Amino acid sequence: MRRVIELDEATFRRLVKLKNHWSFQYRRVTNPRVREIIEKLKLEIFGYNSSTPASEVERIIAGKSRDQLEREAEAFARAMDKLLLSGYDFEPEYSFAEHIAKMIEVIENSDAAPVFEE
Repeated sequence: MRRVIELDEATFRRLVKLKNHWSFQYRRVTNPRVREIIEKLKLEIFGYNSSTPASEVERIIAGKSRDQLEREAEAFARAMDKLLLSGYDFEPEYSFAEHIAKMIEVIENSDAAPVFEE
């Protein structure tokens, strides 16, 4: 049986962000447009991306101060936060129903009580 729920826009956007974050951190990003945007962000912010040879990445990193590396990491995190909320679906084949089931599984299998904020 299929059920339908209604969510306000803010709740829906938070759910999209959570699903995208899960795909980015724990699964995989399969949307070609999102992958392209992430690679572009890496190149713009860090000066390298996933196709840059490891030796070149090491050379680039070695030439930066710790402060610069921290600023770049913060800039990338801010850019990713915007992308997570952009409306793009990072992994279209991973449905909301699957994601909600996974969230329930994680909560039910956790030794710690979930924390709910008002």
